[in-house]
Amino acid sequence: MKVRNEYIQIKIGDKTWTKKNMILNEYLYRLFDSQIKTSHDDCYISCCYLKLDTPIENVDYDSEILPSEFDITIKNLPSEKYFKAKTTRTNNSIRINYVFDSNSLFIIDDLWYEASIMNDYANRRIMGIGFGINDSSNIFAYLDTSNMNIVINYNESISISRVDLLQSDGVCDGIEYPLHLVNDLAFKDKVWNSTTGVDEYTKAQLYSVGFGNVKGNMEEEYLIGDVQENIDESSITFNVQRDKFVGIYPSNNLNLGFTPLKDNSKYLIFKYRLYRIDARKENIRYLDEYYTMSMQNESFGDLDIKIKIERL
Repeated sequence: MKVRNEYIQIKIGDKTWTKKNMILNEYLYRLFDSQIKTSHDDCYISCCYLKLDTPIENVDYDSEILPSEFDITIKNLPSEKYFKAKTTRTNNSIRINYVFDSNSLFIIDDLWYEASIMNDYANRRIMGIGFGINDSSNIFAYLDTSNMNIVINYNESISISRVDLLQSDGVCDGIEYPLHLVNDLAFKDKVWNSTTGVDEYTKAQLYSVGFGNVKGNMEEEYLIGDVQENIDESSITFNVQRDKFVGIYPSNNLNLGFTPLKDNSKYLIFKYRLYRIDARKENIRYLDEYYTMSMQNESFGDLDIKIKIERL
């Protein structure tokens, strides 16, 4: 799985600045957890944070920066409708366009305002922009704007957008897009559960790994728990044995009744199982529904297969 920030664009009045930001490890680790574990910290971007007047120093991939270090929060309320409107989805990727503008909520000192509150901050410089999920979680990405001379102007609208690409090396079969890449953001198949009194959604969890000759069709399958060898904050490794077979095919001088044998499987396949979970994360119900991610693989022998999340 790969993650790339394609750009950050800041617009104030008729001025525009475009840059790429730094994706922090906090975001990568949460994205990885969200496809492996049903119990995990939420992972989607719903807040844009503005740091005024002074920069945040010495930010690197391992930095743990809280929203309290910023002055203004611009927030969008996530939903399935928002996800569908802001994403472009394929069988191996999701491109997300987050937009924070006058349609968003502006939060200052825990009070909520309309966009006009920015007039109170006219002539102040934006020195850093962060992105994250809520006030109690470390931010996921950061852009140092201290050398960009971005000034808030009176009665000029402000818009900050970011476009991210989440991509898999495999292609999915059995579902429209790789749900596991956006488990927490998609709010897929949201319904109100009258019994529990909260919304519930569909998510996907890695279930098995195997091989097959046809995309999406496993001929050899190993449950994750049976072959898992190692796991850390950003990767999981499985050990499987894959022997090589050479196919035998009929020719003109073979007797009737001959059964051809196919070559070894051509695809490495990961299977994901769907489950339903409520908004309180108290009730999880597995479904007998699956989808697969297939990629070509010609390696044989004693294999260590790793799923890793990394920056593009």
